[in-house]
Amino acid sequence: MKIITCLIVDDEPNAVQLLEDYIQKIPYLSLKQKCYDAFDTMQYLEKEKVDLVFLDINMPKMSGMELAALLPKGQCIIFTSAYASFALEGYEYNALDYILKPIIFKRFVQAVEKVRDYFLAQNPNKPYVIPESKKEFMFIKSDRKHIKIYYDDILYFEAQQEYVKVVLANDSPVLVYKRMKQLEELLPTNFIRIHNSFILNNNYLDFLVDNHASVKGEKLPISASYRAKLIAIIENNAL
Repeated sequence: MKIITCLIVDDEPNAVQLLEDYIQKIPYLSLKQKCYDAFDTMQYLEKEKVDLVFLDINMPKMSGMELAALLPKGQCIIFTSAYASFALEGYEYNALDYILKPIIFKRFVQAVEKVRDYFLAQNPNKPYVIPESKKEFMFIKSDRKHIKIYYDDILYFEAQQEYVKVVLANDSPVLVYKRMKQLEELLPTNFIRIHNSFILNNNYLDFLVDNHASVKGEKLPISASYRAKLIAIIENNAL
């Protein structure tokens, strides 16, 4: 399947920037345009087509709901709003999801996965094609450097007082001044919290034994509060 093309419609520059940052982290999404009001949106969509519109509701002159009623039939929409009261009405306009602001990354991922599954259902024999340039990565500030690290290269994160140690598959660990909770909200869904001090990349999980996870020969502790979720993920992928 082709990359899912996106349009952001929101009158708040900070909200637009946040969505743009999130879209860049998802390999099967491609942002085509940013519009700050309904009229710019309609002008753009008269000339171009996109697969998905991230649509704010509370906008001046014309609301997101009013705009949605004018969009092409079948246009996929994810509504974004600070108000939960519009949620039920939102699903009447081809909306695949309704995200409440402030939007955290995990909730964003859940929403776009619905869109991904929708398009896969429309084209079951066409898998996603992820170009090399769309690999997921993050920049980590360590000392005075901003270091580019690909998610695929990360084995796990370990909390160390005021810092987090980023343990890499083929390089030396990197220390970043950040709390685990803040970091967890930025990570893709294959990263799983297994302990107050550990987040592992599930792609590198070899096996579980007792209350430990084996990752490339290292045993990481699993706390009771996180074990059930990890087991459920494993069983979901079991033969």
